[in-house]
Amino acid sequence: REGVIFSSAYSANPVCVPSRAVFLTGFSSVNARVETNGDYGSKDVPDVLTFDRILKAEGYAAEYYGKWHTPYQFTDCYDNAVNPVGNKEKAPHIIKAYQAWLKTKGVEPRVPGEGELLSGRNTRPYVPVKLDYNFEKAGLDPDEKSKINGKQSTQYGRVDLPPNISYAAYNTEQTLDALERVKGGPFTLTCSFDPPHPPMVIQDPYYSMYPPESIPVPESIDDPMTGSPYERRVNQAMENRYGDAENIRHMRSIYYGMVREIDDKIGEILDKLDELGLAENTLVIFTSDHGELLGDHGLHSKSMFYEGAVHVPLLMRFPGRIKAGTVVESPVSTMDVCPTILDYLGISAPERDGISLRPFIEGKLPEHDVVSYSTGDNEPNYMIRSGNLKLMIAGKPDNPSVDALYDLKTDPLEMRNLIVSPVSKKRNRKQAVEMQAKLVKWMEDHEPHRADEIRKRELFN
Repeated sequence: REGVIFSSAYSANPVCVPSRAVFLTGFSSVNARVETNGDYGSKDVPDVLTFDRILKAEGYAAEYYGKWHTPYQFTDCYDNAVNPVGNKEKAPHIIKAYQAWLKTKGVEPRVPGEGELLSGRNTRPYVPVKLDYNFEKAGLDPDEKSKINGKQSTQYGRVDLPPNISYAAYNTEQTLDALERVKGGPFTLTCSFDPPHPPMVIQDPYYSMYPPESIPVPESIDDPMTGSPYERRVNQAMENRYGDAENIRHMRSIYYGMVREIDDKIGEILDKLDELGLAENTLVIFTSDHGELLGDHGLHSKSMFYEGAVHVPLLMRFPGRIKAGTVVESPVSTMDVCPTILDYLGISAPERDGISLRPFIEGKLPEHDVVSYSTGDNEPNYMIRSGNLKLMIAGKPDNPSVDALYDLKTDPLEMRNLIVSPVSKKRNRKQAVEMQAKLVKWMEDHEPHRADEIRKRELFN
């Protein structure tokens, strides 16, 4: 209602670390040399200017709170100490900082009782749902349960935390305090929420807001995956649990509660901007590094080019500059956010792989194909979206992955690969070849050292 929504926004790499590098720099993850989560501690990252580095040099105060999960050298512009994910740097781990904050709120660690497991992040027990990978171990004695090494991606349930005392609340409090500090001059401020993200444990009242029985399962949950590039994932033993309707209802119930909590916390931040008289002169952006396959195609998690994983929210508000109620349906990328920020703030910078979205917001709609990248030896490495068509293609000629073409207008659930099962063999073949050529052209402009590999890829047997 107050700004613009981009209804077809895509993550430039649907994995945390590279996606965040792209957002900050405006360069593709290949050019930023941050291609996987393993590149978090890479020393091979070029010393490029993030939008925050540029704004800091222009006299802006610069602070960052919440999840930092990308190369740490980009934090050198911030006025506060940024707590990273992981232990690769000297700065305190973000989870350790959160746990210290919990103690200031009177929340002490507690061992799990009967029917509970331990949330290591919160140092508090949680009651698991059946989807939790250690659900059957909740009846063990406390000593045995303390030995369980539960990964964040395996945890689902209701955690024992007081209302308004959570990881999201911690990030919000830091951000509200920061606004009081920076209110007197130009500033760039990030609140990087971790939820909605594994571990999917959340406290009441959010845990109970969306009863599982009220939630429909995704229409594609029983997708036979005929001709799918990701058929192998469904066949993995641990993935089969995400094709179970009851499990997915519980998963979505928790996820929706997490989304609602973030909505509420964003509301507190926007209210603070109003209170401080800053709202009318502040560009506010909301987006995400990746999506989540919540049972779509019987899958979960990220790193894939299905809509559930690669399609992300993107909203902007800038009173007087961005017309309220604007909807941009054209595909855009998180690669475009950095150039857009600099454009609206009137700051020039070297050209990047992304482009400013200002023309789209103002109704000019330039031709713009959106490209996303993901590593992997047996799955597609590149996705290009142009109009209603989406092509997923392997990056090397010898990659055994199935390539796929989907028409999102006629097949929004992406269940018919038009390369393997064409509606019209001649037309769909022509469309696939044209999409491949568009990707080659994009790569010639941005990643020329890899363009030849895409050019040589045979789409048809």
